[in-house]
Amino acid sequence: GHDRARGYRRTAGLSFCPVAPHLISSSTSGAAADDDNTSTSSNNLEDVEFVLALDPSVRVLHSYYLADALGVESSMVYEDPAAQFLGGYGSDVILKDIDLLSGKDPTLEQVRHVLESHLPSSLVDNEHTCLLHQYALNKATRRSIRGTTKVYVRPHVSTFYRSKLPSHSVAPFGKPVPKAAPAPLTFTGFATKFINLSTQSVNLYWDAGRITSGPREGRMHAVLIGTVPSMESIGTASHPGHQFFVSTTYDKDNVLARHTATVDEQIWYYDPLEDISVEKRAEVMEKMTKDNKWTAKQRFGREAWMVNSSFSRDYTVKTRMTWLANFPQPYHDGSNAALEKVSNHMWPADFIGQVHPFDTKHLYFTDLPQTLEPLTKQDYQPDMESQRRSSMEQLQSASLKGETDNNNKKSMSLNVKVVSCNPRVLEVKKFLSPVEVQHLINLASGMTGDVPMEQSRVSASTSSRGKRIRGDAMAEVRTSKGGWIHREQDVVVDTIFRRVADLLNIDEHLMRDHYPLEGDEELPPTHDRVVEAMQLLRYDPGDGYTAHHDFTFPSVGSRYQPRRFASVLLYLTGEADVIENGVRSPSSGVNDDKALEGGQTTFPRAITTDSHDGINIKPQSGKAVMFYNVLPDGNMDDLSQHAGEKVEKGVKYLANIFVWDPIIN
Repeated sequence: GHDRARGYRRTAGLSFCPVAPHLISSSTSGAAADDDNTSTSSNNLEDVEFVLALDPSVRVLHSYYLADALGVESSMVYEDPAAQFLGGYGSDVILKDIDLLSGKDPTLEQVRHVLESHLPSSLVDNEHTCLLHQYALNKATRRSIRGTTKVYVRPHVSTFYRSKLPSHSVAPFGKPVPKAAPAPLTFTGFATKFINLSTQSVNLYWDAGRITSGPREGRMHAVLIGTVPSMESIGTASHPGHQFFVSTTYDKDNVLARHTATVDEQIWYYDPLEDISVEKRAEVMEKMTKDNKWTAKQRFGREAWMVNSSFSRDYTVKTRMTWLANFPQPYHDGSNAALEKVSNHMWPADFIGQVHPFDTKHLYFTDLPQTLEPLTKQDYQPDMESQRRSSMEQLQSASLKGETDNNNKKSMSLNVKVVSCNPRVLEVKKFLSPVEVQHLINLASGMTGDVPMEQSRVSASTSSRGKRIRGDAMAEVRTSKGGWIHREQDVVVDTIFRRVADLLNIDEHLMRDHYPLEGDEELPPTHDRVVEAMQLLRYDPGDGYTAHHDFTFPSVGSRYQPRRFASVLLYLTGEADVIENGVRSPSSGVNDDKALEGGQTTFPRAITTDSHDGINIKPQSGKAVMFYNVLPDGNMDDLSQHAGEKVEKGVKYLANIFVWDPIIN
């Protein structure tokens, strides 16, 4: 398992106290950008008040706070009311003691005293105390509880562009200059999420309609998206009007429920108890518990999903977006001390063309070592690492051309440029040297190393097992070939990972496994790396990857809510590049029939004022493109949906690196 990310608190963004420091607004939504293209900071986080039913919200949130305090999973607190790790006092015991204060108009100090009688005072959280204070005050009347957090509100598209006119300018006749409107999009897709609230696993299918040709013409065709365990979720890309159904795992024809996806109903809770009254439902749940028809973990999961559903309504009213994540989520604004050590950095994307310079000590390779060996854990010991990097200096340069005046430089500066604000997409040209590009192509083409390239697969949480979800036809979602290489492949690949860490502005130590070696300084918050192996991809003519999301959906009860935070695409071949015998070269006009055409990366839902098709990024050898799969408030960014357009001619090589937060799943 994972070594726990020390200091991480899932509840860090919540407030149940009347006044809290984080209520000071940090939003700069709609503010006019500066006149130059240097970095500014705005996160567009605004306060939102949410209202939750007393039962079961207090019980669930109380478990989350205890889990944060004790460094355990939330379901552990809920499953064991006696909670041996609490010295015999569990969540139920604490709530029963709080119940004794109900109806007596207790003070905040009295509630804190109850908590401190069960927990060390250092583990008692102020907001946890305020939550239980609301519970004690409101239990007799069964009123709701109220809390606040910060949510991301998408800025207006007019702020995405530099203008000589300030946002408050007026026209010659005194009329305000109208704001530019976002261009309507031709692409209508979105993410959908299915939650199974039954006590049994079910299968989720996309109902593709009747087959229109071939030997099975006229028959109904259903595509299995996945098996969903009790109280878990799964996601897929969809379009308006798509039909889904769930069945028992042993009989596809035993249909339990159906659902039609719309942009207003992206979330589907399959609940066998949905059609009975709230009072009757409570009776049924109590009887299920008494008769051991479900586990304590299943009951916790159901109640956690109910709290999530309640919060999502307030979230949507405030942001006009669907809450795809699991409540609660900490927000990213750079000032949350509870997340300082474990929360990943997010580059601001205030306007298109905004530039952020960053430095890296991991210089370009302008030549390869004579031998390339896999790195071992001993190679990452400080002394060995320093010796290895020194031996590589003569092969590296701060210049792609390896000019002499750059050979003595110990670092180089690169620029990351915003190409889209929503979703947040940035690019770095000349991120890889031609030598590094060719080395990765060699690994992917079998010229060196032994990286098996197999038919690419698609995560079950984001697509339907390799089939495109469309109403008119079935087509392959992903037709490339891919293989995986770890950072320890060799010193060149290791250097690329280090440079990616600098691009993301995170500690490169988090991108490798750690071992308690003698003489090590304090280990970073997690021992397991937060990055997946590098994925090498080859696209031949006709290959592509239809619109999809990279994010995944963690279990609702997982304390850390691990998910893909950012995706980094490394382009190895560019427009008009030719691959001849595994070697990349620019087209000279002689082999134009083999020169790369097509293969652009598109974000079909990117918000602009002038494009109905989002944004289109052309392949360019050595370029890096990065985008965030999550929003600053912790929600999944539905607009991060992207596609790899079909290759028309030639061969396209690409490498992907997926970074997780706060730990990897």
